[in-house]
Order: sequence, then structure tokens, then C-alpha cells
Amino acid sequence: MKKLAVVLLALVMFSCKQNNTIEITTKDVADDTKVEIMTSELGSPSPTVVHTGTVKGNKVVFENPFTELEEAYMVIGGEMQNNVFFIGEPGHITISYTKDQPTETVLGGSDNNQKLQKLQDEVKPTVVKLKAFIDANQMTLMQLSQSNDEGDRAKLEALQKEYMGYVDSINDVYKKHQKDNATNAFGLLLLSQQMMSSQDGETDFVKEFDTFSAELKASKVGKKIDSMLKMMGASEEEEQAQGLKVGDIAPAFTSKTPDGKDLSLEEFKKGKKLVLIDFWASWCGPCRVENPNVVKLYNGFKAKGLDVIGVSLDKEKEKWVQAIEKDGLVWAQVSNLQFWNDEIAAAYGVKAIPANYLINEKGEILAVNLYGEELYKKVEELMK
Repeated sequence: MKKLAVVLLALVMFSCKQNNTIEITTKDVADDTKVEIMTSELGSPSPTVVHTGTVKGNKVVFENPFTELEEAYMVIGGEMQNNVFFIGEPGHITISYTKDQPTETVLGGSDNNQKLQKLQDEVKPTVVKLKAFIDANQMTLMQLSQSNDEGDRAKLEALQKEYMGYVDSINDVYKKHQKDNATNAFGLLLLSQQMMSSQDGETDFVKEFDTFSAELKASKVGKKIDSMLKMMGASEEEEQAQGLKVGDIAPAFTSKTPDGKDLSLEEFKKGKKLVLIDFWASWCGPCRVENPNVVKLYNGFKAKGLDVIGVSLDKEKEKWVQAIEKDGLVWAQVSNLQFWNDEIAAAYGVKAIPANYLINEKGEILAVNLYGEELYKKVEELMK
């Protein structure tokens, strides 16, 4: 009987171990390719590696390090652009990944990863259409933005309206799933994602957060949301210290141009009536759609004393340079290539992109986060 008990205990322990793993299957990924599991710790600007392994025979299995729900990433080959977002939580998590088709990744196993996969399956058709729209219309947007013809302006507005239609459709799916999970951990995570991507300021995040239980508020995701809410509710004095208000002085910075030279804002703004500090990135869809408007602005007012300096939150120099060339961004560009860990973005309090600051030669901020026709009219007004 003792031997039987020992065998049964061993089977139970083996079963528990199997049921608390992260099992990754790959296709077209070479053996010995590094695979990292990362998470973003509260207060840390960059992801933290919690587990590392290598692919063997198109597979790698990790012992699950997560003890509660939190945002997690799988990174292939040490390159952040090859990352897969999933939900870290106790239990058995499965990730099926194909190197040449990362958008076809399938999550499963644990309950919340199945929910995440269902959400992604619903938004995928619209995401595919949005990507195709951007690829097909990028050049047209550039050309239309440089035209003063009323017909071309109407076409440009129609294309931008179509783009926002795709974005709104994706947001509607997220809101639906958030509503369906309004009292559980998955809904809390979706609230966190919505807060990080929101720019309109219309949603009452405090009210939504208050609907969750005290237990969920005390979780890692809950603590992140609480921290973000405190940042959003920063006092007027704190906002002034960050230089976010019209009338404040834009923080000075020096960064590298694509050819590796130092460029400072202080030197750049000398002798210019207006300077637009434009925060963007090659990976940011809304930024790439807004770029034609910035091109139009630059071409319309360059001779009158306006200049633009782009500050990119890219991480890969090659993709940054390719985007500059493809979008026709002929003005000055700088980047620390530090993604969201960028010190310039931190100094300006940038939490979402695109973002911009219109300043005069003295560095006084004259406008914040104006886009498209609204920005054009503001510059036109200031030039008069």
C-alpha cells in the first residue's frame, strides 16, 4: 500500500507540473533560437525577463512562473518586434507561433488566454483590412496632403474617415468584451489596455475601475491601473513641471539623427518663427496616417518660418529610416531608439503617440496635440 501511495503521489505531482506550464510550439523557427518570457513590472519602463529557453524540435516548454494574472510577452530571437502578447496566469498556457506568419499565432490552455484568443479572432479581419488600407493608401495620402485642390482635400478627408472607421470598429470589439467581463480579471486587463491606448480623455476610468472587487484592485494589474490613474490625475503643478501646458517652456533635449550626429532643440529652433516637435514611430499606425498632414503643413509653411523636428520612439534604426523615406519626412529627425523608455518622451509627459508640441523661437509652447486641419489652421493663424 505504501508503494502504491508513493506512485499515486508521484503521478499527482507530475500531473500538477504538466498543468502549470507554458508550452510553445513553433514553425519555421531554427533549433537553439532563444525564447524569452517577459512581463512589465510596476514602475519599470521596460519589460523584465522572467524565463529563458531555446527551441528544440519546434517546441519549448517552460515551468509557469506566474502566480496571478498579469500582462506577459513571448519574445523570439531576442527581437522585441517578434513578440507575442499573452496573459500570464497560473495553469497550462499554450502558444502556437509561425515565424513568417506571427499574426496567425494561436493562444490557448488557460481560461483567460482562450478569452484573449477569442477577442483577437474577432478583431483580426478588421486589423487585416486596416493594415491593407495603410499599405495601399500611404502614397496617396502623401500626395493628397501636398495638394491645395479642394477636391483633393475632400479625398484626403474621406480616406482619413475610412481609417477612423476601422479604428472605431476595433475599439467597439474591445469595449464589447470589456463589458462582457466587467467584474472579472480579464475585464480588468482590458481596462488596463484601454487606458494605455486612449487619447480622447472621454472615458471615466476611475468610475470603471471602481466597479471591480477589492481583491482584483489589489492584484498586479489592479495596482498598475491604480498607478496610472494617479498619474492621469496629477495636479496642475505636476503638469506644469512636465511642460505639458500652453505657455510653458519646452524641455531642452539633444539626441541622435539617422546619420549619428547630435542635434539639440536649442540649436534647432534658433531663427525660426515656429517649430513643431512631432513624437511618432514607424510601428505606430495612427502616426503613419497623420504623417501626410505633417508633410502638408511643412510644405505650406516652411518658407514662412516653420520647421519640424521628429522625435521617434522606434527601437530599430533600419525601420525608423525606412519609414522616414517612405513617408517623405524631409525635416530633421532624432531618436534614442529606446521605444517607450525614451527620456525625451518622459520629459514631455508623452503617454501616447502621435503627440506634438508647437513652440516659438523662445521655446514657449503655443499648442499641444493638434492634428490635421486643426493644426494647419493654428499655424496659419500664428503666421499672420
